[in-house]
Amino acid sequence: MAEAIAQIPKLRVAVVGAGIAGCCLIIGLCQNPFLDVHLYEAHPNVEVRGAGLALHGNAIKAMDIVSPEIRKAYFKKSHFMANEEDIEMATQIIVGSGAHAGTLIAELGRAKGRRTVHRAHLIQGLLANVVPKDRIHFNKRMVGIEENGTTAASTPGVTVTFADGMVEQFDVLFGSEGVKSLTRKFILGVDHPAADAVNHDGWRCFNSLIPMEEAEKVVPRESIEKVRMFCTPLGYINGLPVDLGKTYSVSCYQRDGGKPKLEKSGFDASEWKRFSPEVTSLVALLEKDPKEDWKIQDHDHAPTYYRGHVAMLGDAAHATGPHAGNGAAQAIEDAAILTRVFAHVQAEKHINAALIAFDKVRRPRSQRVVEITRQFGLLYSQNEEERDIEDAKREMKEGGIYTNGVDMDAQVQAAVQAFEMAMPEFSSGHCAGPQC
Repeated sequence: MAEAIAQIPKLRVAVVGAGIAGCCLIIGLCQNPFLDVHLYEAHPNVEVRGAGLALHGNAIKAMDIVSPEIRKAYFKKSHFMANEEDIEMATQIIVGSGAHAGTLIAELGRAKGRRTVHRAHLIQGLLANVVPKDRIHFNKRMVGIEENGTTAASTPGVTVTFADGMVEQFDVLFGSEGVKSLTRKFILGVDHPAADAVNHDGWRCFNSLIPMEEAEKVVPRESIEKVRMFCTPLGYINGLPVDLGKTYSVSCYQRDGGKPKLEKSGFDASEWKRFSPEVTSLVALLEKDPKEDWKIQDHDHAPTYYRGHVAMLGDAAHATGPHAGNGAAQAIEDAAILTRVFAHVQAEKHINAALIAFDKVRRPRSQRVVEITRQFGLLYSQNEEERDIEDAKREMKEGGIYTNGVDMDAQVQAAVQAFEMAMPEFSSGHCAGPQC
């Protein structure tokens, strides 16, 4: 069997963007012996910037569908929050101001053995330990995408041009290059209203990485041992251990929309110090050196996640804010569905059916998560007179069940069925990968 497969020309697959989505996808696709998959990254390395993350239960489920090696790399790079592996933990959403200060309104992403990690450290672990070294190409910034052929007799495929002048031909291209994706503009068209990222509610993030020994002098122990977010009328703030517990990442998410006096004002610690003691302790760390300041952008809904043999995933397809803690999880879910569907791809004629199935299953769910995330952000930043604790609890419980409670096996089954409907010859269940 192996000798017969080796004689068949492999399909050339490009994954552009070595973030969480791109790394997980190439790990999954490399399991199919009919695919020759390569990962291209614009930068020379993976920089440690941005905030940490605490992956929710749905992300862990999706990891295992792609490859158990992803979870191993994640555990190797992450900080263990609980004292025992079988203890369930969740991200606690707590009111941080006003008469209801200290009130717990939601617990999101419940899972056993919750761990925290800097996203860059997770990516570095995947690149170093799981992604095949000969499939990674750094300093390769994609600057052009062109479909091959315009007639029925033409061979489908994609021509990709890189900034260094290299031009490559692929049978299929996956763009996972983030919120400002060139792939997204190619698929939708540069003038499409959903082509560019947006920031409808005026969110900004201020982040700083603090040595743990310094954080422990200021922050309550509970805020170090648990993931806790404190909500105020200005936005919300949280902290979590990264770098295997050696560093404390403090992030302040400020909503400038509807608050003209804060527009472009930067981080003003005095504005935040009028809230609860827990908020004040986190602000005390952040104000010393708020190194990073960026706008939080997401995407309005795209009508499709593919065009021809070009598809997008992760933040390129459905960038979402951090308010529900599910952006990285949605990227891993994308990779899980694509891994299982493309396990059935053995020839060029199967690609369209696989992309149809991916779009049918992933687009509705991922776009719903974007909507839930936006609403969570508005709930977090309500003024005292707007805040209805019981309504917030109900809405966040419903949203949390949708994001974290997904049946990934059912999602995979739905995608495979969609593939088979689009490609009837595969109804007998042919599959090429070891995950079949």
